[in-house]
Amino acid sequence: MNFTLIFIGFALAVLMGAGAVSLLATVRPQWSARRRQLIAASILPLITALATLLGILFISTAEHGQSQSVEDLAIAALATIGAGLVVLALAGGLVGAVLAGRRRS
Repeated sequence: MNFTLIFIGFALAVLMGAGAVSLLATVRPQWSARRRQLIAASILPLITALATLLGILFISTAEHGQSQSVEDLAIAALATIGAGLVVLALAGGLVGAVLAGRRRS
């Protein structure tokens, strides 16, 4: 996998975390800053995990004929890549939320 895609994914997660914490500051001002940061940082990883689970469900329910071993390999690869992207999104979202929260206060 090209490292450029990893850097772009991290940068997008940082931007999403920063935008979400700013949105939550206007929508839910009664929440603490730490709670807004954690909620904002967890939005993108939840979406990524849901997309990964839907992909695994699609692969496991599709008709494959006699290629059962390829199906198992595809599910394992999708789960591994999805878990890596969830961790990347969580790290980037936390960085963006903390930086935006620090700038706001």
